[in-house]
Amino acid sequence: MSETNNTKQAAWIALGSLFSFGFGIISGMILSRYFSQTDYGTYRQVFYVYSSLLAVFSLGIPKAYSYFLPRSPLNQAKDLIRKITNILFVLGGFVSLLLFVGAGFVADLLKNPELKTALWIFSPVPFLMMPTLGLEGILATYRKTKFVALYTIATRIISLLCVALPVFFFDIGYKEALIYFDIGCVVSFLIALRLKYYPVRHEQNDKTEEKFSNILKFCLPLMVASLWGVLINSTDQFFISRYFGTETFAIFSNGAMELPFVGMIIGASATVLTPLFTRQVHEHADFKQEIYPIWRSSFEKSAMLIYPITIFCLFDAALVMTVMYGEAYHASGEFFQIKLFTYFFKIISFYSILLALGATRFYERVHLFNFLILAIIEYASILIWNNPLLITAIHVACTIGNCIVFLYYIARRFSVSLWFLFPKLTILKTFIASAIAIGIVLFIRTYQYPQISDFSKLCADIGIFLLAYLTVCIPLKLNYKKLIIPLIKK
Repeated sequence: MSETNNTKQAAWIALGSLFSFGFGIISGMILSRYFSQTDYGTYRQVFYVYSSLLAVFSLGIPKAYSYFLPRSPLNQAKDLIRKITNILFVLGGFVSLLLFVGAGFVADLLKNPELKTALWIFSPVPFLMMPTLGLEGILATYRKTKFVALYTIATRIISLLCVALPVFFFDIGYKEALIYFDIGCVVSFLIALRLKYYPVRHEQNDKTEEKFSNILKFCLPLMVASLWGVLINSTDQFFISRYFGTETFAIFSNGAMELPFVGMIIGASATVLTPLFTRQVHEHADFKQEIYPIWRSSFEKSAMLIYPITIFCLFDAALVMTVMYGEAYHASGEFFQIKLFTYFFKIISFYSILLALGATRFYERVHLFNFLILAIIEYASILIWNNPLLITAIHVACTIGNCIVFLYYIARRFSVSLWFLFPKLTILKTFIASAIAIGIVLFIRTYQYPQISDFSKLCADIGIFLLAYLTVCIPLKLNYKKLIIPLIKK
């Protein structure tokens, strides 16, 4: 499979993620300004609870598409997709019931009585949305990722129309917004079920040789890893929500957002590489020689894209938060800055290669130890210092430690040194170019911008940084053409 074609496939997914991020930001900007901090915090807590349950009770099953479909004949694909989707239907119904019945307990746990009614309203969503999971893996397996972009764009537009715009035009509350969100999920559900079978719509529908037991056996380590992963991702959210109140949680949740464009880059790479690596392990005896060059090339490209964004956002974090969410969320910039350090290490999906190497048990154990260490240290920090920023910093430090452990394992499996995995020269060049570009922005700032809005200031900073960065890239021979030209040609 050519590197150019892999880049093209990843670009389609990245395009969808870009629109998803854009619509998500617009939605967040509207809701932050039209809801009180208490109502906005409750709204965000609903999605925190949902995402936590989703990751645990999906049992890692959506990843089964990327593992089993590349190994199965085309004439059995329809039945395999149906079998995995049926499992997700059952799990979705269970999570919906759990949300409805356990709403009061969760509200008490997070010390927010309003959360009980909100979760009741939201409870149909898991049954609708869990069967849609894994769509990206199906379409990426059959190189149809442009439909991932179309689906993502369509569903985000639906979400914007159903939630953010009614809040903007009709000044509805967060409970009414959740009802409209439920309606949008029905439409997204119907579109996703149609697309799941699109790549194999003309193929025969023979019975798959994969049994439910095989699927569940594959998913069990991933389920356990997902459980620990959810607990890892939820620790700072839980402690801040429980011990610092809904308003602080609202400020934290905006600042702890995913770095713009980074999730799109990492997610696109993972969606394309997982079925590709799985197929190569299945078909090639000397699969390491096939996988390693592609994985390292993806690492290098991700570093070229992610590091400049990370460095700029570190520099302008408070302004980014103020522009996105309003002056009331200026303090979110501190949380944002701390979270950004994660992306100097977490720039590529480790899951893709660990799955291909059959290291799911190792993946599970690392998450377990990470959670235990993280929970103990974060709780101790509350007892001693009681500072939400410190909780966030501890979470970032443990995430970085996780990444280093995975990189060390991958290096051992490929019989190379840890440092050989890093494209060191490329990383050094991006740091130098970014530092010079930031210096130029600071120099221009010494003459001060005229009396303009925060949005205009941010746009000016971005424009100056990009112009300076791309100019410095020329003598440093940072070749961004190899990322852009293949996509333009395609």
